[in-house]
Amino acid sequence: MDEKRKSPRFPVSGLVICSRYGRQMTMRTLNISLGGLKLTANFDLRIGEAMDLAILINGTRIQCRGTILAIEEFGNKVQARLRFNRTSNSEHRKLSDYLHTLYWGRLQKWVIGGIFILSAYIAYLFIRPYL
Repeated sequence: MDEKRKSPRFPVSGLVICSRYGRQMTMRTLNISLGGLKLTANFDLRIGEAMDLAILINGTRIQCRGTILAIEEFGNKVQARLRFNRTSNSEHRKLSDYLHTLYWGRLQKWVIGGIFILSAYIAYLFIRPYL
């Protein structure tokens, strides 16, 4: 299956607040990218439904608007994929900065692990003649 996403997804658990029928409702993110997010809710959502959202992650509040693209039902919970439709430049920048730190944090773990393995191998090469 070809990957259609333009931006990488990152597993992130954070609160999402939306206003529906005059009430504030909360959901949780499962993953997020610059283009949208996957969330879980304990109330019904409809494909094509547009929502104004406040995403609360890492002490940051990101305001945006999105549309539900797909829904999966799991008992009394719903998982939905949502595409961002409208995000101001400042809010887009907040999200981009946050995802940038996630990307480099993940890459940094691989780099540190590689350096550790390489240094252990070099140490082994120096010690080997004396074994």
